[in-house]
This record gives sequence, structure tokens and C-alpha cells, in this order.
Amino acid sequence: MKQSLLFFLSLVLILHGCSKKGKQIDPRKAVLALVNEEIVTVGDLLALMPDESQKDENTTEKTTASEMEALKRGLLDQLIERKILLQEARRLNLALTQAEIINQLNLLRNGVDEKHFFQNLADQNIQRSDWEKKTHENLLIEKLLNQLAHENDKNALLISEEMLRTYYEKNQEQWHVGERLKLRQIILESEEEANTLRQSILNGADFSETGSSTHALKTLIKEGAQLGYVTREEVPIEFDPLFEAEVGSVSKAIKTPFGYHLVLIEDKRGEEVLSFEEIKETLQQTLLERRREEVFSEWIEKLRLRTEVRINEELFKTFP
Repeated sequence: MKQSLLFFLSLVLILHGCSKKGKQIDPRKAVLALVNEEIVTVGDLLALMPDESQKDENTTEKTTASEMEALKRGLLDQLIERKILLQEARRLNLALTQAEIINQLNLLRNGVDEKHFFQNLADQNIQRSDWEKKTHENLLIEKLLNQLAHENDKNALLISEEMLRTYYEKNQEQWHVGERLKLRQIILESEEEANTLRQSILNGADFSETGSSTHALKTLIKEGAQLGYVTREEVPIEFDPLFEAEVGSVSKAIKTPFGYHLVLIEDKRGEEVLSFEEIKETLQQTLLERRREEVFSEWIEKLRLRTEVRINEELFKTFP
């Protein structure tokens, strides 16, 4: 601890000495925190801060001092946690293979050729070396967390039927749902297409087969266009009249930003409390995810306890 304190003080003295000599100092390079002996600079934090100048000019609300303080503190905590995770990855001698790196770079480029991809980054004032370094670090952290998940899977998966039922019984209000419709839809590009197709369906054509053989927007819906059971809150407001329609009916063309919808009402269910069996799988995933978060929180807390973190609180309060 003494060594880290001396290191921290030496950085402050160096900056102070340079300013006395009249040299130009980039304030972004000022040391905001030490994580063991790795530095977090003002620039690191500023890079994560939202640009107030980019806010919608119609927005009258301004960020209050307390809100800004909470935002800065949260972002600084993220930077510190990132340093801790990277240090732990290095301690465990985790490394990335060339294949893992190349595969991730290809995924991030998303089909864009290398030249144009990095030119786009340059247009956003993002240096290629910085981007590649951050991508490498992100992959390393992901590998570390995957290892943690793998090591704790057995414990995380110990969710008994009794635990599921207890959670279900204690949270009955969450399983109450309003009126639901079972819907199937076809989305078309023009109202004329929708009207022609609807008439064909009313004349006896099969809804699913007709939809899959037309020029429907198949990038938005799959063949069959099954939406399943939905509540009013889960569909566009333009679908509200469907809740008054009869089962088996086909709507007129409904215009939304996605196109013109033809909707078949396959079934209707009134307000009810979902049964345990209906949501058992959802409960399993909810409790599993919660358990994994608990495991991670316990693990990261142990790492923090053995990590020396020093924050320059005076500097933190004086910017931006």
C-alpha cells in the first residue's frame, strides 16, 4: 500500500512540477484513480461521458449536479471494475488465440470490408490501435466471465421445483395478464396488395399459405407469421380494434411504420393468472439468471477486496 501511495503521489508531483515550468499539460491525462498500480485518467472517464451538446435542442431538462455526480461515480466504477477484471485475466494467464481475435473482428465488421470499416472509425475520430486494443480487452473479459460461468454452472443450476413454486406463489401479481389474442399476421408493402390479399382470403384462400406465397415483407416475418398470444400492451396501438373483433375474422389493412398488416384472430383469452406450468420455463431462466448475477457479485466483491483502489476525490469533484 505504501508503494502505491508513493507512486500516486509521484504522479501528482510530476504534473505539478511540469505546470510550474510552464509546460503545456493535457488535463485529460491527469490521474483520477489507481487500481493497484494501473492508472485511470480524466480522459478515460470523459470518453464515457455523454456529450451534452448533442442533446435534442427541444429538450429543456438539464442534468442536475447530483445526477452528474451519480453518473460520474457510476462510470468511474465501471472503469475500475474493468481494470480489476483485466488484471484478474492476466493473473490467470488467460490468452486469446489468433482465431478468436480474427473471428471477433469479422463479426464486428459485419460484412464491411476492412478498409471501409476502419475508414468509418477514422471518420468518428477513433484510432484503429485504440479500437483494436479495446476489442482485445473486451474479448479477454468475456473469456474470463465465461470461465467463471462454467465453473459455477453446477451451483447456478441447482434450482429445485420447490424453489420455483415458492417464487411463483410469492409473486402472484406478476403472473396476472389482461385479455390476450392469438394472432397470425401478414405484412405487405402497399395497401392495394393488402386489400387484394384480404379478399382472396375471404374467398377461401388459406391465410398462412397465401401469406408465404405473396410479396410479403419476409425480412420482418417468417412464413406463418405466428405472433402467439399477445396483450394490448405488446402490440401497436393500431391493433386495438382487434380486441373487439370475433375469433376467426381477418382484419382490414392496418397501417403501421412496418407496412400494411392483415391479421387473423385465431383465439381469444380473457384476463387470467398464468398457471405454474405455463411459466415454469420462464421462472427457471429468471432464477438462473438471478443466481448467476449473485455469483458474479460475490466474485467481483472478493476481487475488489484484494485490489488496492485509490481515487483522487479532489480532482473527481472539480471536473468537468
